Amino acid sequence: MLPQSKKVIGDEKKYHLWLRVSQVSLIALLLVVTALFFPKGKMFQFNYDVDQITTETIIAPFDFDILKTEEALDQDRLERENAIQPVFIWDNTTRDQVNQNIDDIRSNLASWYQAEKDLSAKREIWSSLNDSVAQDSMKLELQEDSLRVLNVKLELQNQGLQNLGTPRWDYFLERGPSTRQLANSVKQALLPQYMLGIIGTLPPEQDVARITMIMRGKESSRNPQDFRQLSQAWESVEKVLISNYLERDPRLMQLAEDIARAVMVSNLNYSEELTTNRIAEARNLVPISVGKVFQNERIVDANTRVTPQIKQKLNSLEKEYIRKGYGQSTANNLTTFMGKIMLSAFLLFFFFAYLQTYRSQIYNDIKLIALVGIIFVLQLALAHLVVYRLGWSEFFVPMSIAAMIFTVVFDGRIAFIIMVTLTLLTGIILSNNIPFIVANLFVSSLAIYTVRRLRSRSQILWSILAVTSGYVAVIAVFEMIKFSSWESVMEHMVFATANGVLSPLLSYGILVLIERVFKITTNLTLLELLDFNNKLLSNLAMKAPGTFKHSIDVGNLAVAAAEAVGANSLLARVGAYYHDIGKAEKPEYFIENQLRGTNKHEKLSPRLSATVIVAHVKDGIKLADDFNLPSIVADFIPMHHGRTRVEYFYQQALARAKETESDINEADFQYPGPRPNTKETGILMIAEAIEAATRSLKNPNPQRIKSLMDTIIESRIKGGEMTNCPLTFRDLEIIKSAMMPVLTGSMHERIEYPGQRAKLHIMDDED
Repeated sequence: MLPQSKKVIGDEKKYHLWLRVSQVSLIALLLVVTALFFPKGKMFQFNYDVDQITTETIIAPFDFDILKTEEALDQDRLERENAIQPVFIWDNTTRDQVNQNIDDIRSNLASWYQAEKDLSAKREIWSSLNDSVAQDSMKLELQEDSLRVLNVKLELQNQGLQNLGTPRWDYFLERGPSTRQLANSVKQALLPQYMLGIIGTLPPEQDVARITMIMRGKESSRNPQDFRQLSQAWESVEKVLISNYLERDPRLMQLAEDIARAVMVSNLNYSEELTTNRIAEARNLVPISVGKVFQNERIVDANTRVTPQIKQKLNSLEKEYIRKGYGQSTANNLTTFMGKIMLSAFLLFFFFAYLQTYRSQIYNDIKLIALVGIIFVLQLALAHLVVYRLGWSEFFVPMSIAAMIFTVVFDGRIAFIIMVTLTLLTGIILSNNIPFIVANLFVSSLAIYTVRRLRSRSQILWSILAVTSGYVAVIAVFEMIKFSSWESVMEHMVFATANGVLSPLLSYGILVLIERVFKITTNLTLLELLDFNNKLLSNLAMKAPGTFKHSIDVGNLAVAAAEAVGANSLLARVGAYYHDIGKAEKPEYFIENQLRGTNKHEKLSPRLSATVIVAHVKDGIKLADDFNLPSIVADFIPMHHGRTRVEYFYQQALARAKETESDINEADFQYPGPRPNTKETGILMIAEAIEAATRSLKNPNPQRIKSLMDTIIESRIKGGEMTNCPLTFRDLEIIKSAMMPVLTGSMHERIEYPGQRAKLHIMDDED
């Protein structure tokens, strides 16, 4: 036995060591991650908005440039970009290349004509031959000539002549015009155009009034209208060709046009690379500052209204702080980071100290601590994203999501402490934003209030209204003080309204995910368990209607008591509904389900009867497991009896033992436990015992009921059943007072209707 005890003690020590290490690790990780969301560099201490009044004189600690606003800098850069002319390069080799291309086409056309002519002649010879050997030999030559024709045509197509199969080129093969004359005609029409300049395609989506032309290394600004576009140049080429060929031979003119189209290109072309480089260089040359502030220069006096110019100086000072932070040594950067961690630790200590002192069951649950840490990090990440990354209003940061989640998962007190900590931490990270802190403390309180007693999903509408109204009210107050512009006020109002509408909707969706992932039972789940169509409750109502009625009555008592002492009344009611589900397995052995005059225990020994009665706890736990009843509800099944005895059968056994002078084992008549360990389970133990006992009272009156309640509660205390329960003696007195109206109301007498007694006598006689 001793080694076993040592083993248990050793396991407990290992568990507590693991628990402490896990707690420290999670908190340390939370501190490090939190510090990462602080603005980089040193924390900036001068945070004023336009039209605010300064509370101190601000002196420049070092020289720094007055930076332009993002809007002004973008506007200046855009002006510089628009001043850059598209760059076009005059290609001096284009004319010579076109001339060479025309000669190459002329040479290939002559080869094509000659190859077709030779092929046609050999076909005639081949068709006239009678000797098969000679035909076969000539056939090989025909194949070689056909291949030569095909190669020449492919070369011409590569040079731009794509319509060689049209009638105009059939005419060329039939007549065999002078290719030199064709080439010279094209040169005469096309080459002069390159002296004037043929400009290529202008940059898309731009209204180009001037271009920069680079010709032989020299640049000049020109009007693009000074040059001919490809369409204009082609019109001139056509005129020359028409004058040369139209009257003499229009089909030759078409051949010349095909050649001209094949070789015609522009010689003044847009350089996207040079243009892009010049635009980038122009943007980089735009100064980012509009002035300079020197060390020890006064930026603003105390009690002075902050103008946009002063605000820009303060913003420039903040950015210079951050820039200098980048340039610090590794040791200084580490010191700054450690300072951020310590600042986070000071704020988080407030919350974790409260948890350890007043909610140790949460503090010692790693799963719940992890949940708190995850929500903390997600809220800080959202704040950083909304304000620093997207540049939106800080009133769009959905802080009320955390407020509602923590309220539903834990309770209003825990949620309030968490939100004070989280709001202060987020406000400091957002550059000590006082309006943000005040607004979210107020709005979080409203959100907590709207869901502190969650009883229906329609409360989401009240949450939306409360959160939205809270933001609007606080924003209006601060903007009235600052005399902000109407545009600024409306911007904040729009973001706050969107936040107020979206946050409650998202909260309810996230709660479902949290319930599934972290196996947490919230009031939303408890509300679903109250549905009488639930399989466990409907089974209990059909098989054990008396027990079902008893459970409902116990639930009414438990709710009244829980509300009186600040416990979770919804959990108390759900626990009452399910605490006796095990009786559905053998309902006929419990008095509330027995018909008058039938009692199965009459044929059983007291010990066996007690065994059957106690078994409903085990049966109930099994049903709870089979139907995945949440553990927080399943705990009511064994705890509502704790370690009490089945007193009626125990006393029967004692009486029989005296007669037979035999011994009895008290453990055979005890429930397995454990004892109640929460207010709700303790309340149910008392409510269940009182409800059952009052049913046996004859001529019940308030005095008798009160005396019975005192006796039952006193017996539970003396028996040690309330040892692990956080209910105080004052709570027990309050519980008795809260239950009294419910008990007396359920036992009131009804008026006897005329003839009712006579009818009852007739029914008895018939029976």
